Amino acid sequence: MLAKLVETRTVRTIGAPRSTRTRIITLVSLALALGIALALPYLGTTSYVISLVTTILIAGLLAASVNFLVGDGGMASLGHAGIAAASAYGAAWASRQGMDPGMQVVFALGTTIVVTFVYGLLSMRTSGIYFLMVTLAVGMVVFGLAYRLSTVTGGENGITGIRRPDFIAEYWTFYYFVLAGFVLGTLLLWVVGRSPFGASLRGIRDSESRMRSLGYSVPSYKLSAFMISGIVAGFAGLLSVWHTHFVSPSAAGVHRSVLLIVMVILGGVGTTFGPLVGAAIVVLVENVLSNSVERWPTVLGLIFILVILFARAGVVGSLQKLFRRWRRRSDGPPGEQDLLENAPTTDSSHTA
Repeated sequence: MLAKLVETRTVRTIGAPRSTRTRIITLVSLALALGIALALPYLGTTSYVISLVTTILIAGLLAASVNFLVGDGGMASLGHAGIAAASAYGAAWASRQGMDPGMQVVFALGTTIVVTFVYGLLSMRTSGIYFLMVTLAVGMVVFGLAYRLSTVTGGENGITGIRRPDFIAEYWTFYYFVLAGFVLGTLLLWVVGRSPFGASLRGIRDSESRMRSLGYSVPSYKLSAFMISGIVAGFAGLLSVWHTHFVSPSAAGVHRSVLLIVMVILGGVGTTFGPLVGAAIVVLVENVLSNSVERWPTVLGLIFILVILFARAGVVGSLQKLFRRWRRRSDGPPGEQDLLENAPTTDSSHTA
């Protein structure tokens, strides 16, 4: 029996371990994707394509902030478009007053923190459908203020001519700036999600009552998570207003927040790059397909239905499931390696 175990162990451990191979494949894929993104402006792409990819990256970052709340905290927000719009209006108002881009960042950050804190303060003691409704209500308040405070927001006409810093004035330099912002923002959410704070947040998502009984302050954790998510959303709002040089009340509309949820579901809830894939689908349908198809929302709805029916984990989540299934098949019968590694040590001691 021992000889058979030793022989099987030797055969099974030839080559990289399962977790190591997965990590290598992931790192190679990320390096390849990042290399393509860095080389994109030098591949003969037009300024329109670069602008479209920039829009996808900004939307992906905004969707990632929602994905962090939904995936790790179980809190689906219908008001993140309002947070991004508040940041955009802060920068736009500063630009309208003739302030430099540095002050635009200050005002954008200030409005983001204030609005996000109000969001979190009103919703930290709620969960489920009640959390959804509170964030929806606050988002509608932001939308209403953007319409009514015309002396500050420009009303229905919005604010135009927002200047971005000179060092990112060119479309390709701004693209690299947005790419760096997307990488850093996604990395920040990834690190927080895998920290002890993220583990506690997932515990609250699974069972609030149990976490309370263990002494955790559930409202504080929810407020902190909302603040982290809101700051990332505010940064995406600042990038958006620098990209379009324009902001209007429609940026805070409920339909924008709904599209963010759609992006997260299409890509895969809880996945790292699912929001980016979902954002790419929505942005391409909205900005490219709409040029030839008048009823593009119907097409987007059909895509959403197909994903729900045939890829419930989203595009990225379903691909990850297929990869894990293929890996288990290639590595042999499931559970065999665990059985061998957990075999009783008494056999070897008796043999010795």
